[in-house]
Amino acid sequence: MLNTTNPKWPYDKQFAVCLTHDVDRVKKTFQYLTRFGRFLRKMEIKKAFDEILCFFKFYFSKDLKSDPYWNFEIIMEIERKFGVKSTFFFLNERGKINIFKPETWKLYLGRYNIGDSEVAKIIKKLDSEGWEIGLHGSYKSYEDIKLLKKEKEELEGVLGKRVLGVRQHYGNLKIPETWKLQEELGFEYDSTLGIADYDGFKDSKYLPFYPLSSLFLEIPLTIMEHRLFSSDKSIEELWEDCKRIIEDVEENNGVLTVLWHNRAFKEEEFPRRREIYERIIGLCKEEDAWITNAYEIARWCSSR
Repeated sequence: MLNTTNPKWPYDKQFAVCLTHDVDRVKKTFQYLTRFGRFLRKMEIKKAFDEILCFFKFYFSKDLKSDPYWNFEIIMEIERKFGVKSTFFFLNERGKINIFKPETWKLYLGRYNIGDSEVAKIIKKLDSEGWEIGLHGSYKSYEDIKLLKKEKEELEGVLGKRVLGVRQHYGNLKIPETWKLQEELGFEYDSTLGIADYDGFKDSKYLPFYPLSSLFLEIPLTIMEHRLFSSDKSIEELWEDCKRIIEDVEENNGVLTVLWHNRAFKEEEFPRRREIYERIIGLCKEEDAWITNAYEIARWCSSR
């Protein structure tokens, strides 16, 4: 039987909000080609032409800060405005591209090096200004303890301190084996599990829980922007969906765990996704939620 946490939040708040960002990419690469093809198929000629212009403008630039996917300062600015801070899960992918296996192209093309000077600099800047840095375990690391250990140690080398939280890339989980190896490596929490992926937890789907006989915590994922925007619904219909989820979380004294990828904050690339992120935070503040990062959720739960 899963042991859920006591839903009494700090400052007598009715519910909690856990803000997170997965940093899958820091630079746009093959997406120029895929978006060009998509616009061309839809006969959106101007948008297709704009992709070509952007390719020549940004792809060969050595200044990462000008890239459409480098949106860290934008995110920081938004969260400062609301007086909140989030968790950034940085990916340290090691898989190799096989030109004869197209499924590897999307996984490994455009991967970045956390030791790159600009990437390391933003990791340290985020940490020094109060944001949490977690590990986004690579595609195969969920069942490879040596691989996950190496990724954790390398991120800690950049950060200069322990990394306490993890979320596995593509939501890869082998239950309970992945949790066991994460705990063995010293992680205090995981936030990989999506509500739709786990039928056995329906009645307490908004509550963090202890999947092992220890204080290792799972913080279930509630809203991910990519999944939210994958439908053909209008922006207001999507917002109504978000409001219903927020209301449900509040009624159950739960945790609303929000995932917005860093690339989603560029309006030209992903229209209105930034807007919905801000509306979620704004509404939750109006509802007097405790809005924080993943580690603070884990720390509070363990203290109970």
